[in-house]
Parts: sequence; C-alpha cells; structure tokens
Amino acid sequence: MTGRALRVASAVAGLAMLAGCASRAPARPEGTPTDDPAAPQTFASATAHCAGLRTVTATIRLSGRVGDQRVRAKLLAGFAPPASVRLEAVAPFGPPGFVLAAAADRATLVFPREAQVLDGAPVPDVLGALAGLPLGADDLRRVLVGCPAGDAGEGRRYPGGWTTVTLGPETRAFVREVSGRPVLAALDLRGWQADYAGWLNGIARTVRVHRSTGAAVTDLTAALDDLNLNMDLPAAAFEVEIPDGARPITLDDLRAASPLQATGQER
Repeated sequence: MTGRALRVASAVAGLAMLAGCASRAPARPEGTPTDDPAAPQTFASATAHCAGLRTVTATIRLSGRVGDQRVRAKLLAGFAPPASVRLEAVAPFGPPGFVLAAAADRATLVFPREAQVLDGAPVPDVLGALAGLPLGADDLRRVLVGCPAGDAGEGRRYPGGWTTVTLGPETRAFVREVSGRPVLAALDLRGWQADYAGWLNGIARTVRVHRSTGAAVTDLTAALDDLNLNMDLPAAAFEVEIPDGARPITLDDLRAASPLQATGQER
C-alpha cells in the first residue's frame, strides 16, 4: 500500500516530528544495598491507590521519540479490566485522527478521515506499530497509574533513600519518600523502565517509559490530565464503529507508514 493511500501522518494531525539525538536511560540507585524487611509495607503504602483498581480515564499528552522519530500527540484514554482500552487521537478540528478500541486481546483501529481500518490484530502489535509501545492493555493501564501486578517480595534499601522490592522475576519497583510520604518513583518491567514524577494524592501525573533494544530506543513521556480512577464505563466505550466502505489495512501497512513517520511539514 502506498503512503498516499494510508496517509496516516496526516490523519493523526501532527502526531510526529523529526527527532534529535537519543535520550539517556533513566537513573537507578547505586551503591551497596541492605536488606529491608519493611520494604513490602513501604511499597504497599506507596501504591495504596491501587487497591481495588478498575477503570482509568485520562487525557494523555504524549511526547518523546521512537527510534529516530519525535512524537507529540494528545490522546483521550480509557482502560478497564481485564484487557479493555480506548485511545482517541485529538485533532485540532473535526473527527479524531484515529480511534483504537479493544475489549479483549484484539484491537480495532479506525482512521475516520481516511475511512481505513485495521481490525482484529493483537493489542500489543497495534500499539507497537502505532506508538512504539508493544504492551497489552492491562500492562499499559497499570504502568500509567503506577500499579504494577505481583506480590512484593525481597526488599532492599539503597543509599539516597531508595527502597526496592521485587514483584516477580522480571519486575522491580523503586520507592522513595516525597513530601513525607512514600511514592512509586520507578518501575522496571520486562525490559521497560518507567519513571514517575509530579505526584498528586500519591499518584504520579508524569510517566516516562524507556526501552533500548540494540540501536532502537523508545523514550516517551505521558503527562496525565483529568485522571479518574474507578468510574463506571459502559461496554460501548470499548467499541468503535467501522465506517461504511472502510478500506482494510494491515500491521505491515501501519509499520510502513505509521503516525510516527515525519511528514516534513512539522519541525
């Protein structure tokens, strides 16, 4: 499929701009740690907002880079367990640049302006091709609000006030004290690194996610506005209507002409 046929960059209304140099990986505590039997309780206090977590809604201002492309977008987002997600790319005017909806492992991605659709692909594959984030809906929901899954195990305390706990063989949480209360400051999850900042009521409003795979670097920052937890969301929120006559596209089409490819019109 030709770039003219897909025209995704135009549809997203400015989602991508040409990138600069690669970003540095997030810092992690250094020095010799000591055992900290209280670490699991400290982690529980830092993630108290995760108790009974169900739905999440937010406006996400996304920026950063994927590979050699710079990303900038405003998204309306909604999540519900076990694996439901809806993302809408807000355009300056008219219909959204795209709508992604999934109520299970399979996503429907619609470009209303182009009358094009990607239907039935796995959520991680679609998010990977679309935004360089090959995560499932539940992982993305939990990362955004700092609620990693797993039971807190071995605890360590590092110089500088960092406390860490393991949550499984590939997950590690980092807690520190901010304004007199423990908060989740960072998370390592299956090769991804997340850093948190701008806490309000114990929940970070800025989340940076980073992954380096060889020469390929994903480094994105999500600023969360209008964040709400555990609102009742109808099942219809995770559905999207496919326009009549919409032309099917594939993951290969999306990768070849994704919203993250610079058009040369924005700098």
